[in-house]
Amino acid sequence: MAACVPYDALVPIPPTGRRIGTTLSSLLAFFSVAGIAGVLVAVLLTPAVALSGVGAKQGIGLFESLPSEVRIGALDQRTSIFATSHGKPVLLASFYAQNRVVVPWSSVPLSVQDATIAGEDVRFYHHGGVDANAIVRAAVADALGKTLQGASTITQQYVKNICVQQSESITDAAKSRAAYLECIDTSAGRKVREMRLAIGLEKKYTKNEILLGYLNIAGFGGRVYGIEAAAEYYFGEQAAKLTVPQAAALIAIVNNPEHFRIDEKANLPAATDRRDHILGVERDQGMISEAAYEQAVAAPITTHITPPPTGCDSAGVGGFFCDYVVTLLKTDPAFGRTEAIRAANLQTKGWKVSTTLNLDLQRTAQHVMNSYVPKSTKAFDVGGAAVSVQPGTGRVVSMVQNKDYDASGARGGRYSAVNYNVDMALGAGGGPQPGSTFKLFPLIDWLKTGHTLYQVVNGNPRTIPASTFTKCGSPDYDDKAWSVGNDEAGEKGNYSVMTGTAASVNGVFASLGEESDLCHVRDLAQSMGATNARGGALKMVPAMVIGGASSIAPLDMATAYATIANHGVTCDPIAIDRITDPAGNPVKVPAPHCHRTVPAGIAIAVAYALHGVITGGTMGGDQTADGLYEFGKTGTTDNAKDTWAIGSTSKVTTAVWIGNANGFANLREVFGFPYCGLQGSTQAAIERHCVWRGIQTAANRVYGGVTGWAYPDSQYLYGGVAIRHADARPHVKPAPRPKPTAAPSPAPSAPAPAPKPKPTKPTKPLPPPPKH
Repeated sequence: MAACVPYDALVPIPPTGRRIGTTLSSLLAFFSVAGIAGVLVAVLLTPAVALSGVGAKQGIGLFESLPSEVRIGALDQRTSIFATSHGKPVLLASFYAQNRVVVPWSSVPLSVQDATIAGEDVRFYHHGGVDANAIVRAAVADALGKTLQGASTITQQYVKNICVQQSESITDAAKSRAAYLECIDTSAGRKVREMRLAIGLEKKYTKNEILLGYLNIAGFGGRVYGIEAAAEYYFGEQAAKLTVPQAAALIAIVNNPEHFRIDEKANLPAATDRRDHILGVERDQGMISEAAYEQAVAAPITTHITPPPTGCDSAGVGGFFCDYVVTLLKTDPAFGRTEAIRAANLQTKGWKVSTTLNLDLQRTAQHVMNSYVPKSTKAFDVGGAAVSVQPGTGRVVSMVQNKDYDASGARGGRYSAVNYNVDMALGAGGGPQPGSTFKLFPLIDWLKTGHTLYQVVNGNPRTIPASTFTKCGSPDYDDKAWSVGNDEAGEKGNYSVMTGTAASVNGVFASLGEESDLCHVRDLAQSMGATNARGGALKMVPAMVIGGASSIAPLDMATAYATIANHGVTCDPIAIDRITDPAGNPVKVPAPHCHRTVPAGIAIAVAYALHGVITGGTMGGDQTADGLYEFGKTGTTDNAKDTWAIGSTSKVTTAVWIGNANGFANLREVFGFPYCGLQGSTQAAIERHCVWRGIQTAANRVYGGVTGWAYPDSQYLYGGVAIRHADARPHVKPAPRPKPTAAPSPAPSAPAPAPKPKPTKPTKPLPPPPKH
């Protein structure tokens, strides 16, 4: 919607060819017809005066029958999104239809007050809302064909701006346009209604309140509204610090915003003339001295154009996280009943949105990602994402990827608008398959159904009839036989589940799947936050037990693993800590939602098993050097299209994915990645280890964690219910009964305090790369 321009703008209009009888003379004609010509001045100054004559009484009655009260609603203001750096809020981005920051009277300096009175209504403090003298003066000049004189007071302009503001808040485009046209109608009838409302406004509010309202609502060119936003945009200053010439230059703009806006070089001569006129009136009215006037007009208008950071493109390393937050604000019914209302709220409510993002950790995480994963490569369309969440709260503290954020999505290459960390509904990403990181869920179900970590099962590659698997209580007759293969040629024979988990042996988890119900595995995964990134339920096929069915976003996998760190309680991810309105009042946001999905004893046992993955399994060598207790899991999908590393302490869970943003390149056949200290041929795949270790090390410095973990109850370690399938008979010795690697940690409700992080030394080369 176009900016509201105060009517009767004091812009010289050539008299040649001008027709006598414009709006103002028509206005007088209106009053004549109404029978109150000649008494208007008396009516305006003393509306209640008793005037003789039938025509006069009829005119007064008509005038006083008009609405006299204008509803002043909340002004459109910009919404700002904040992250935290060193414990202090840092602006990420702003969103607005009108760039406005409403300020109190204490923030309006005398320089601005004087310039406004001098430029727009020198008799403001001496009339009652309508200046009869100005009307007569303007009408005479108009009738004589002289330069147009302004007759509208600041109060009248305020009334008109309120009308325009209200029209622009209507979400229906056609109705909004109709209301706007009614507000700017030049007819005499609308002018009279405006006068009546101005008089009513003066009766209800003080002069200073009206002047403040006007300065907060007025347009200053483009999408800049209000004196504070104008001062920030044009001069990079707060309104309270504006000098006399700066204030005059800004007030000059409101007379004709597009003609006098000072961010366009072509406008500066006219804007300077208008500024100097205002300064001259200030001098003549005794507001400034002659010396101050001479000094002010001698100086050119020197701007410092400072646009506010608008949109997520301006959020720097927080671009994709910003996009995630904005999507939540636009899609969650908590922020508005309809999509249109939510979009309007983002642009107009002036909210201060405090997010969960730790900008210091975010910068480090982005540096790690940039160090090991290229933004683009000729070999394939590379994608990389990493997200860290807090167990126990679900707060998302960092979210990075290997691309630079570009909301347009048009540039490609190193740029993207797709957020790889979230599902399709929240970022347009379809999500990769999770590979072996999905093995978390059949492992949990294995323990829930009475089995143990040191039971021995068949780990051979083999073809398994689908009917061997159970789906919702019945044999799976819907799917084809499943040929399961192991990642390494030497992975054959029987394994304990503990060993098979550390080595990520597919055949072992096929055996676990045979003992489970696929519906239970699906429901468990979904309850822990691991939902289908493309919508709908997770697909139930035998291969799902090794992550070969559905796509799941990194944020959702991090949420599931954080459940184990939180002793079996899943907390839905949150990105918004709080929101306040312009007055500082809290705006209701969705409360953190945490619910138990895994028995605490099983969560402790699973963390114990996954700790073995880091100490001697497929994440061997990834353990950080800070001594904190960590557990995790790797994953690689068929043909090495995608590769994962997910790991956690008791305080932070980090999920890393690297793979094909588009296409099907085999990561084992792709080279050219930066070297990160690991040896081996699967260069692209092992970058996941370096990214995870780098980010988790930084997170541990900030959030700490426990150094020991509660030892699992023996019911989850030894014995267990009988295995149904004959091909699981052991022909290797069971794994020896283990000894605790650390003393049991305190109870989950009272974890050991986090150790004070120690400065880290440069990372030395790691051992040879693990299997995956």
